[in-house]
Amino acid sequence: MYKILLADDERIILDGMAGIIEWETLGASLVGKAQNGIEAYEKIVNKQPHIVVTDVKMPGMDGLELIKKVSAVCPSVQFIVLSGFGEFEYAKEAMKYGVRHYLLKPCNEQQIIRSLEEIIAELKQHDVRKKKAAHLKHELNHIRSFAADQYLEGLIAGVTQLSPPPSLAGKKIRLIIAENTQPGDSAAREAFGSALTAFCCSGGRAVFAVEEGTPDLENKAEDGLAGCRVIISRTGELRDAGQLFREATETAGDQKRSDLISKITRLVADELGNPNLSLKWAAKEMLFMNPDYLGKIFKQETGEKFSQYVTRVRLEHAMKQMKLRRDVSVSEIAEEIGFGDNPKYFSLVFKKYTGLTPSEFRRKQGGASAG
Repeated sequence: MYKILLADDERIILDGMAGIIEWETLGASLVGKAQNGIEAYEKIVNKQPHIVVTDVKMPGMDGLELIKKVSAVCPSVQFIVLSGFGEFEYAKEAMKYGVRHYLLKPCNEQQIIRSLEEIIAELKQHDVRKKKAAHLKHELNHIRSFAADQYLEGLIAGVTQLSPPPSLAGKKIRLIIAENTQPGDSAAREAFGSALTAFCCSGGRAVFAVEEGTPDLENKAEDGLAGCRVIISRTGELRDAGQLFREATETAGDQKRSDLISKITRLVADELGNPNLSLKWAAKEMLFMNPDYLGKIFKQETGEKFSQYVTRVRLEHAMKQMKLRRDVSVSEIAEEIGFGDNPKYFSLVFKKYTGLTPSEFRRKQGGASAG
């Protein structure tokens, strides 16, 4: 929903616009009204509306001053300016700040609605482009990360397959794998000193092959790679560095998957009452991931489909609430957990899950059976 704020010193006009326009039909919500520029500015800063409909002449701060001041702190806010006859100079000045919707008083609701529809359509297009860009960036990062890992594994394996000096033959090593590294990594290389037997770097990830038994290895890695995510492999021979790299990054990948599942479960808990909560919505709108990939990972990690998990969490929450809040109706609880205004569907899902209707469940618990 796009947020709208109205500013006009004439109460009749202000209340008229607020009451006559069907905001929800526009995909918008009215978040505030102001009768002077100072009040309007304070509400804009606090409520962060997407669009402001403002009169030119207002006490305290006129519409033009308001536009100038808001443009400095909230440049994304779009304005629709209302003015009286003979105030064209105001219009020209307003246009300098990107205002393209300038309506002459007296204007009817249809003129205002048309301007609102045009701006909202532009905002929607911008949001779609922004989401697509974020999604594409995430996908490219995933592809780039996979390709970099493959390349780096081959590189470190290739380097360490070369005939090592006799002094290193048969020696045990551990790999220090660092993400988000800086070119050169001189601090880390200096920290490991003579214990460093091989080094590779690609795609923002560096791999250091360090002799096993190096004193204070973890602290040296932490100090030399401050600000980086560090993975330390198991002990192995230098010639097996490629395998050590693969194992260590796979373990780190498992941790990332675990972190992702935790993030999803938190999201479900936060959005339990959202009727739009679905795998596609969570993936595209919140996590900027491919829905099929996310669904596959979720099923692999939990053994449960995302939709089944959401239903289970919602129904378990509903049962808990029905026990604790006996004076609250089933339809209210259904709405709270994302079933919207469809208590009948909730009852069907509830019975399929528990074997009881919500009323039967409440009677069994000794509570009210309000529907």
